[in-house]
Amino acid sequence: MELISRNLVNIAAIKAAVEGAEKLTAAQLEFAKDRILMGTERKTMFISEESKKLTAYHESGHAIVAFNTEGAHPIHKATIMPRGSALGMVTQLPSSDETSISKKQLLARLDVCMGGRVAEELIFGQDHVTTGASSDLHTATELAQYMVSNCGMSDAIGPMHINERPSSELQSRVDAEVMKLLREAYDRVKALLKKHEKALHVLANALLEYETLSAEEMKRILHPYREGRQPEQQEVVQEEGELVLA
Repeated sequence: MELISRNLVNIAAIKAAVEGAEKLTAAQLEFAKDRILMGTERKTMFISEESKKLTAYHESGHAIVAFNTEGAHPIHKATIMPRGSALGMVTQLPSSDETSISKKQLLARLDVCMGGRVAEELIFGQDHVTTGASSDLHTATELAQYMVSNCGMSDAIGPMHINERPSSELQSRVDAEVMKLLREAYDRVKALLKKHEKALHVLANALLEYETLSAEEMKRILHPYREGRQPEQQEVVQEEGELVLA
């Protein structure tokens, strides 16, 4: 944690020096925070409009699930600006230090992982889903495996820690439980995104326009849909660099 704090201040200080600022500002610290959490922006990378659109819906799927799933970490930002090795991402931050994690929270993480893939499938069709969800699925599979094998969170397996070389019979049962957790998460997310499809469209369009949105900006954009108001009653505009609803 101390190392991360030093890195954050160092990156912010370099940013301030480049900008000719005498003191660190909140904007420079935010820039440093994003650099650490999300990686370096690749502004010169060419991305086709089709790929941008798909990425916008993929990341919006993650965000909509996180906003509407109890136990999910609060969202920090969503972006379709390529950073590091990713074409886009949604970053989440825990609201407090975690010493232990509940099953509800782990299931929420599974659901958020599924959000991107399900959004792609819902909007573009099964034949047009991409490899962009491979990392999400890898994370979800490892998490489900951890829940079953290490945490005793499967009724079928029971409260036991499974060693590295279980019998073939036990391994088959574990695999079936992992698949069950993943399939249930997929089904929950598919139902949720169908229910919130209008919000999915409006958030994806906002990402296409602004590329990066903070949690507060996303909440303002999505607020009418949480309240049951119609999208045509609100227009997203930008004033002095800040998103507002008009």
